[in-house]
Amino acid sequence: MKMINKQSIIAAALVCAVTAATALAQETMTPLVKQMFNGAWPDKATIDQLNHERLYQRGIEAYMLTLPILNTIGMKDGSEAQFGKGYNVLPIWKDRMTAKAWVPTPNCDVIYSMNYLDLKETGPLVVYAPANVIGMFTDFWQNTLTDVGAIGPDRARGGLYLLLPPDYTGHVPGGYYAVKSATYNVFLFFRTVMTPGPNGPDPKGAVANAETTRIYPLDTLDKDRKPMQFPNGSAARANMMYPTDFSYWEKLKAFVDYEPVASIPPEVRGILASIGIIKGQPFAPDAAAKAALTKAVETAPKMIFAQRLAGRADKKEMYYTDRQYFNAWAGVDSEWFRPSYMDVDQRATFFQVAYSSSPGMVMGNINQGSKYPSTLRDADGDLLEGSKSYKLHLPAGIPAKLFWAVTIYNPADGSMPETGQAFPSRNQMDKVPTNADGSVDLFFSPTKADGVNEQNWIQTLKGRAFLVTIRLYGSGTEFYDQTWKPDDVVKVK
Repeated sequence: MKMINKQSIIAAALVCAVTAATALAQETMTPLVKQMFNGAWPDKATIDQLNHERLYQRGIEAYMLTLPILNTIGMKDGSEAQFGKGYNVLPIWKDRMTAKAWVPTPNCDVIYSMNYLDLKETGPLVVYAPANVIGMFTDFWQNTLTDVGAIGPDRARGGLYLLLPPDYTGHVPGGYYAVKSATYNVFLFFRTVMTPGPNGPDPKGAVANAETTRIYPLDTLDKDRKPMQFPNGSAARANMMYPTDFSYWEKLKAFVDYEPVASIPPEVRGILASIGIIKGQPFAPDAAAKAALTKAVETAPKMIFAQRLAGRADKKEMYYTDRQYFNAWAGVDSEWFRPSYMDVDQRATFFQVAYSSSPGMVMGNINQGSKYPSTLRDADGDLLEGSKSYKLHLPAGIPAKLFWAVTIYNPADGSMPETGQAFPSRNQMDKVPTNADGSVDLFFSPTKADGVNEQNWIQTLKGRAFLVTIRLYGSGTEFYDQTWKPDDVVKVK
C-alpha cells in the first residue's frame, strides 16, 4: 500500500508539472489575435503608418535589386544628352577620362569607348571590335553577353560580333561571334591601351585603334550604312551617374515598359508591382506613396554605403589575411552567384561605385585578366581622409603584363575627385621615379610635401574621404599566389 501511495504521489506531481508547463506555454505563446491590437481593430493612423512603412521598405529592396539597371541607364542618359544618340555614335575619351565625367570608378589610364545600343529599334547589330580591345558587351542588368579581346572569343585578334535581341528567331549567319541579349538595350564598353610616350602615356594609337570600330544593322548594305561618329568625351562635363531622386523610379518604370517581361525575374517584378511599377500600367503614386519612395531612394544608398564600411562577417571580400585591400566581387562569379544563392547585397555594394562586371575581371586569367585590389583604410585600419598625408609602397616586380595604375576615388559613388591635377592617378607610363630596387612609392596628400617628386604624388581634397584602387592589367602569377603584395597605405607626417 505504501508503494502505491508513493507512485500516486509521483504521478500527481507529474500531472501538476505538465499542467503548469502547459499553462506557462499558453501564456508565452500568445495567439496572434492577442499580439495584434489585443483583438480589436487598429485605428486609421496605425494602418496608414504601417502601409507607409511597408512601401518604404519595399522601395529599399527594389532599389538594391535594380541598381545595376539604373547604373547603366544613368550612363546612357548622360552620354546621349552630351554626345547624341545612335548606334553609330561612339563617344571616345580621346584625351583620357577626367573628373569632368561623373562615372562610377572610371579608369583614366586607358582610352574609353562606350555606347548604348537599342536592338528593339535596330534589330540585330553587327559590331566590328578592333584587335587588342579590353572590353565586353552586357545587357542592361550588366550581365556579360561576352568578353571582347584577349579573354573573349576573338582572343585579341578583333572580329565581328553579332548582337541579337531577346525575341530574335531568325537565321543566325555564320562567321560572327553571335550572342543574344536578355534586354533590348545593350551596353558596349571597349578599352584600348595607350603606349609609352616621351612624357607619359601616348593616347594617339589607342584612339586610332578605337576609331576602327564599326557598328551597323545586320541587314544593311555597305552603301546604306550610317558613317560612324566618334565625339571626343574628354572635354565634356558629362553627368553619367545613376539618379539619386524620385526620377530613379520613373526611369525604372520606363525600362519595365520597354523591355520584355522575362528580362526581369518574377520575384523582382513582384516587388516592383508592390510599389506600383507594373508593365503597361500607369505609375501614379499619391503624395504619401511618393514621399515613401523618395525616402527609400535617399536612404538605400546610405545603407549600402554603411554595409561597405562594415565589411562582411565572413571576410570573403579581403584579398589578403594581412592587408586592408578588398575584392569588390568578394568571391562570387561575374554575375554575383554563390553556390546556393545570388549575392544581391554584394552586387549592390559593387554597383554603387562601379559598373561592368565580366568574367575577365573575376577569373584568374594569368597575364590576360585584370585585377583591382582597393582599400578604404590605412595600415592602422583607419578610414582614408583627404586632409592627411599617406604613402603607398609597391614592391618591385609589379605583376602587370600590360600596365599598372593607381587611382583615387570618392568612396560614396566612385566618381573621381576634381583637383588641381589633370588625373587623380599614376600609371606605369607616367615616368614615375622608382627606388633603387625598382619599387615605387606614391604619396597622397592635399599639398605636395617637400622632397616628393610631382610624378609620385596624387592630390587629395581636404575634408573629403577617398579610396585607393590598384589596377593590374595582365595580372601575373605573382599576384594570384600572393608572392607579390602591395603594402598597405600608411600615414606620414
